[in-house]
Amino acid sequence: MRTVRNILLTQLAVGLVLAASVWAWLGSDRAIPTLIGGLIGVVPNAFLAARLMSPRAGGSAKSLLRAGWIGEIGKLAIAVAMFAAVFATLRPLHPEFLFAGYIATLLALPVALLFDRGR
Repeated sequence: MRTVRNILLTQLAVGLVLAASVWAWLGSDRAIPTLIGGLIGVVPNAFLAARLMSPRAGGSAKSLLRAGWIGEIGKLAIAVAMFAAVFATLRPLHPEFLFAGYIATLLALPVALLFDRGR
């Protein structure tokens, strides 16, 4: 449970730090898509974590597998819905910053695992 929380917090921190850096250098027009991209990386992962960590998921191997499948499908659906909403509504879009925020939060996962492994 602690590892999952640390991963999600690390991803959120990476997204916030990247967005703050972009805001300081390039302004809010580019920082907002960066922050939203980071959130698109974190929110679906939090959904998956909630599915896998729920008390019902650990009752048996079958229920854990089911929770994993539902979590992954839900994670994908949430990410697609969030990207679609952003592409439909955010102006100016600056997709390079949107995807930079998204990718940075995804890359934070293995880094967080490396640091958590030492504990």
